[in-house]
Amino acid sequence: MAAPQSSSWSDLRPELLGLVLKRVPSLADRVRVRAVCRSWRNNAQLHLLPPPLPWLSLLDGTFLSFPGGEVHRMPVPGDARCHGSFDNWLFLVHSDGGCSLMNPFSKTMLQLPKLATIWPHEMGNPAEQPVFLKFVGPSSLDASPDSLLAAMIVDGSRRSGICICQPPGATDKLRKNNCDHIYDVAFFDVKLYALISGKLIVLEIVQKHRCQPKISSIRCISDNICNLTIADPYDGRYFCPSWEYLVESAGRLLLVVRRVGVLLPLPERDALQHGRTLSFEVFEVDLTSNSCRQWRRLSSLAGQALFIGAYSKSVPAAECGLPPEDCIYFTCDYARTCRGPPPDPLRDSGVFDMRTRMVTPLLPETTVVRRAAQGCPTWFFPSGAV
Repeated sequence: MAAPQSSSWSDLRPELLGLVLKRVPSLADRVRVRAVCRSWRNNAQLHLLPPPLPWLSLLDGTFLSFPGGEVHRMPVPGDARCHGSFDNWLFLVHSDGGCSLMNPFSKTMLQLPKLATIWPHEMGNPAEQPVFLKFVGPSSLDASPDSLLAAMIVDGSRRSGICICQPPGATDKLRKNNCDHIYDVAFFDVKLYALISGKLIVLEIVQKHRCQPKISSIRCISDNICNLTIADPYDGRYFCPSWEYLVESAGRLLLVVRRVGVLLPLPERDALQHGRTLSFEVFEVDLTSNSCRQWRRLSSLAGQALFIGAYSKSVPAAECGLPPEDCIYFTCDYARTCRGPPPDPLRDSGVFDMRTRMVTPLLPETTVVRRAAQGCPTWFFPSGAV
């Protein structure tokens, strides 16, 4: 009787390797799987995998994997500093004032307008620097010449604006003063929507052949956002401000309302540094042509998971290896600066379960990061590049 032949890991059939990879949502773990041997590395390229779980991009240039909290480092140009992320791009500001987006995996660079130097002059106050920039696009950004971006900019005097970009230049802008504040922006169905002082505004952007994209019209869709009620009872122990976010989710435009609590009496300074998220509410607006633009409260995310922060995104929960549905994963983006030393970048981050209305930690308690700079972490979504 012949002795059974032993087989090595490299003999694993490609279809079985594909099943393994589909059950590995972490990008770092997928890299480890591919590094086992040349056979696995080659066969892994044959499979179409769901997007990996996002990372947290920190302003000191490091990344934290989710949910394990492992620290990863990816180099950026020596003359640049990371100021956040947008989808799978890092937003960099260079020593000469130039701005760019960089994909840290492919090293592709997209030059942007000098937002940090041009914008203060546009707003009429050259001495005031932007303290917050958020980028959104109508689809996954690439390096093609017709790429379209919108940048929401807020300065230290709470003046805000929207800059329409077609890298490397700025093609149009919308400016607001102190009394009319822009809270968030999002593309939905090729239109740009903005939350401006309790109103939902739609900006039509026209991009004709060989012409730069311009804002062709601005319309108010809904003016009753401030009247939306919060389901959870008010707790008199807290001062409870709220923040609103716009998120495109599986063909729907969602308004996410975040309620933060600061224990009374309020601290004498930097009160929001002591804030903790109490709850979230999610609403959907009816944008059909004959509707009254009514907001409907949602109790379910329909199989999606929401990642909320300075850059927000909706992903299919099951495909990305997130077993609990109807969860909102959040970071602190509402207290970007303080007068003391840099605060903990992971402060007030967590997971809100819409079913139980409970908040649990986002990362393991053992996760430790450097307090290297003012600002907030942003969600970074690797495109599956390994």
